[in-house]
Amino acid sequence: MRRLALYRALLRLAPQISLPDDLATGWGPGKNPIAIHIRRAFKHNVDDTSPRILYPALSAGYRMLSVLHDAATSPNSEHHASIIKLLRSRLEERKRSLANRPAPRSSSYDPKSDRPHPGTIPLIVKLSPPATVFSRTSKITYAIPTRPRPLSELGGTGKRKVPHIDVASDIPFLRLTKPQPAVLSRVLRQKVNKRIARTWLHNILQTEVLPDAKLEDAWDAEMKRLMLKEKKSKGNKSKTSGKRSSGEELQDTQSRSDEPSHALTVQRYGLNELALILTSERMNEVARADAMRHLVNQEKALAAEEKAQRIAERRARWEAKMLERHGEGWRELFPHLKENEAKLAHR
Repeated sequence: MRRLALYRALLRLAPQISLPDDLATGWGPGKNPIAIHIRRAFKHNVDDTSPRILYPALSAGYRMLSVLHDAATSPNSEHHASIIKLLRSRLEERKRSLANRPAPRSSSYDPKSDRPHPGTIPLIVKLSPPATVFSRTSKITYAIPTRPRPLSELGGTGKRKVPHIDVASDIPFLRLTKPQPAVLSRVLRQKVNKRIARTWLHNILQTEVLPDAKLEDAWDAEMKRLMLKEKKSKGNKSKTSGKRSSGEELQDTQSRSDEPSHALTVQRYGLNELALILTSERMNEVARADAMRHLVNQEKALAAEEKAQRIAERRARWEAKMLERHGEGWRELFPHLKENEAKLAHR
């Protein structure tokens, strides 16, 4: 009940605060931006029941109640200026996010569908030429030309979110957004099922088909041995009309023996071919993972650089604010700041 009473009190004060026209209409006509942020904050914490979380949240809510009351009664107060400053920063984030939002999709688009989306730009592009019979073991290379994106194209808060590499049954992929897109789930499922089927077939050929083929070859060899033994026991006979000589039959038997054996056929066209396909797939996934790793390193470097830039800009704004408030001698008010600057200068 206390939370609900605080929520209603904050919403009653929201329309009483005077706002500039650009802020009053920035979230749409008839929508109060202060009320929007109040509802969003309460919705974010609606499921919290722990006293450890509720007590500081209610304390912050009561402090905000006094801030809104002061801003509503004194438009020239510091609290009113802080609210205006906060709303302007949130409005800039909103405009940047809307500007970088992709164009609306057609009415037939279903985000939960796992079908390929027409017009989608592939994330990873293969640079190496396709394999041929003469270069089946050529080095495979991939690149990600559309990333990393520049800072001006980042939406939301403008802070770069570094993707990370994940693995599904030894198949690497990049986690860029949450939740995982249905198309990515379908592609991973197809790749995993295809690799499982090929591995299962390789195991069947190795454990069942190849031993049976060796038994078949042993049977053929035994039949050949018995046939040769029978021919030798009969001896050479002269040719008779309508009958073939034993030499011609022996020559036919030898020509049949030159054909590939059953075991060799299974080994060459079954096991070796499947092993080559599985190895090629493995090399392909390793090359894709290398391109992903290179992208993650680039994103981490840019994120660290942009974070340092934000800290420097925030420090410059703070120093300008201190200079405006306290004049040229403002550094004398912060002795620890002077010590830190001296240490940095010696480095």
